[in-house]
Amino acid sequence: MIRNIIIFVALLLPMLSIGQRLRTKITIKDTIKMDRRGYVQMFGDEFDGTSLDTSKWYTYYPYGPATKRDSCSFCRTHVLANVFKDENCIVNNGTLSLVTKQDSTTWFDKRYGFTSAIIYSKPVFTEYSRYEIRCKIPEGNRQWPAFWVFGWNTEIDIFEFICKGTRDIEFSVHNWQTTTCKNRRSRKGQPCYSSQSGVMDLDTDFADGYHTFAVEYDEYLIKFFVDDVMVRYVAKYYDMDRKPVTRGVINPGTYYLNDAFPPKGEPVSVIANQGVCWNVKKSTSTYPNQMDIDYIRVSQRARAKRI
Repeated sequence: MIRNIIIFVALLLPMLSIGQRLRTKITIKDTIKMDRRGYVQMFGDEFDGTSLDTSKWYTYYPYGPATKRDSCSFCRTHVLANVFKDENCIVNNGTLSLVTKQDSTTWFDKRYGFTSAIIYSKPVFTEYSRYEIRCKIPEGNRQWPAFWVFGWNTEIDIFEFICKGTRDIEFSVHNWQTTTCKNRRSRKGQPCYSSQSGVMDLDTDFADGYHTFAVEYDEYLIKFFVDDVMVRYVAKYYDMDRKPVTRGVINPGTYYLNDAFPPKGEPVSVIANQGVCWNVKKSTSTYPNQMDIDYIRVSQRARAKRI
């Protein structure tokens, strides 16, 4: 369990809910009631078979022409020091292991010193959803395990451990706005707007055992959970005192709009990956290692057909 986390969240949650400057104002004319219905699972994988279900998952980033997927250098490397390989996705005894090996590999004429693994959902989700994983991350400080959802403008990092060890967790929301960005961030390969938690130490070594990580993403609020405790939220609207609107009703009036909040209805996929960072000082990682996943589940409030 995460020790003292409830006290920690109570003290810091208001500070964590902004993450960037608020500039855009919006006027709401009619009362809005936030959706509070329960969630029903619509997609998932318990990894109970003997191999990965490829009807549900890509093992790379499926970018490029639809008729020629897996056709770019980025498709199996992302920004990491490894190549994602199909055979590094191993299903055994109800667990999916994303295995990292110190294994020299060439991909698109570039040499990499490691191989690892990723799963990227073939179904896309346009309804607001709850995304959940139960997993154990690998030991060491040169690792970049992550669980996230992505569309061309939308990115919600449900968790990331970025090259600093197994205690330093991060939770972020990015709005890429690839065609309409009003600042120079996208020209430098960065999101247009971001709301980032920064590194958080929850007094837990997440490599010691399995933990659940989840996001509940609806039209007005994104809530991050670790072991069923909310550790962060990102609101869509803030009142004129710059306080986040989190209650069940949004009254008519003028509000600040959080520009990092994702655009409504954009198709997103759910992704889990284990990667190797390019360079760290005094690496404590050993190989092979692995990110072990018990399950991944996607639940929705909308009454939709199960995938």
